Amino acid sequence: MLSHGRMHDTRANHTRPSHLLLMATLIASSVFFMTGCSNEVTPVAAPAQPVRVVVVGHDSSAHTDVATGLVGSQEEFRLGFKTGGLISRMLVEAGDSVKAGQTLATLDTTELDAQVRQISESLSKAKRDAVRAETLFKQGVLAEQAAQDARTQVAMMESNLSAARFNRQQAVIVAPANGVVLQRLAEAREVTAPGTPVMVVSRADQGWVLRVGLNDQAATRVNVGDGALVRINAYPGQSFNSRVKEVGAATDPRTGTITVTLALPSIAGVKFIAGQVGEAQLLSSKSSGQQLTVPLGAVLEGQDKKAKVYIVDAQNKAQQNIIDVGAIQDDRVIVTAGLKAGQRVVSEGAAWLNPGMPVRVLR
Repeated sequence: MLSHGRMHDTRANHTRPSHLLLMATLIASSVFFMTGCSNEVTPVAAPAQPVRVVVVGHDSSAHTDVATGLVGSQEEFRLGFKTGGLISRMLVEAGDSVKAGQTLATLDTTELDAQVRQISESLSKAKRDAVRAETLFKQGVLAEQAAQDARTQVAMMESNLSAARFNRQQAVIVAPANGVVLQRLAEAREVTAPGTPVMVVSRADQGWVLRVGLNDQAATRVNVGDGALVRINAYPGQSFNSRVKEVGAATDPRTGTITVTLALPSIAGVKFIAGQVGEAQLLSSKSSGQQLTVPLGAVLEGQDKKAKVYIVDAQNKAQQNIIDVGAIQDDRVIVTAGLKAGQRVVSEGAAWLNPGMPVRVLR
């Protein structure tokens, strides 16, 4: 009896741990199953991409063209000798101020003086011949035609003498007006050809201008009187209001551009010097009303006249739009189709967007 009881107790002791292990396993499985189901049904919200936007609006369609050129005097004289010869003296240097009538350069007049004397002597001989011919004609010894030819010879020699004396006078270059010597192009003892400039002199009372070159398309948009904003490299950070004074009527054969002249204002403390480099931003008066524009940074890849932009809809989601683009003015692009006034266009952060992506608009 005792043995049987002990055997019964031993079985009971072996069975009780097995039941406990099975129950623990079932509980753990239930917990894992509930946890796994809970993870599958809970959605994770995508983060909103931060962007900046601009509201599409109308801008003036006045064209702005930018060109670079050189400062110069409004009126400049390229002075040279009428006749060629040996330069005797160059009396001024570049940068010198000159007065009207002041002697600037002279030729060696040895040859010119000799020509004047030679023609003067020839004229004296022609006059003597004419007197002799007239006497003989009156005596009936010489034909009337011969006497007339003698008188004609006198008139011709008088004209030659006037021309020789005029050339002698032109052997001196004088300043045509008060101004400044911009360039000295020759030196004393050099031989110069007739009409070849030996110096360039500006006229001080006409003011300074900036001459820039525009292509033919840009030049057609510019009129005399149009406004411009000028910046001179010698005065960084300063801008000068200017106006178009003259538009060239033909292209420069060397550059293929049309020269546009802008008047520079007289400002205390600002000294313009010929040859200074300047940049002009010309605003054409030829305007065609109002048109839609967006910042250049808002435009993504494009081809021909098509480009992509992102707009933000009422649900603050990014939507891609294909637009037709026109000209680029400064940092803005003209939109000819694909957008409406009042739409919000992504100006910063568009490169990281995809269609339908939620966005957060930064202020």
